[in-house]
Amino acid sequence: MKKHLLMIGLIGSMTFAVTGQAADAKKPLALWQCQDFLGVQETYRPVVVSYAEALNNKGKPEEAVLDVEGISTRTPMLVKQCNENPKQMLRDALAGLKK
Repeated sequence: MKKHLLMIGLIGSMTFAVTGQAADAKKPLALWQCQDFLGVQETYRPVVVSYAEALNNKGKPEEAVLDVEGISTRTPMLVKQCNENPKQMLRDALAGLKK
């Protein structure tokens, strides 16, 4: 439990660092396309995935607990999907991975 809360705090604090690395730092994460995600440094991509999964369609945090282990497996799959479809919305690409 403490591990998940620590991870949420870490994600929240690193959000500013991640958005600074994006192609357009003024664009909210809910509006990112795959090409914006691919513009983020590779080391920050798992942070983007975890934060994007926690947001609902209105850009508000939805879940209090994140699947930390699932993020490490979804990130490479998301990179592959985004390389194939760079114009796809990031949230749609993530939703496709959950199916």
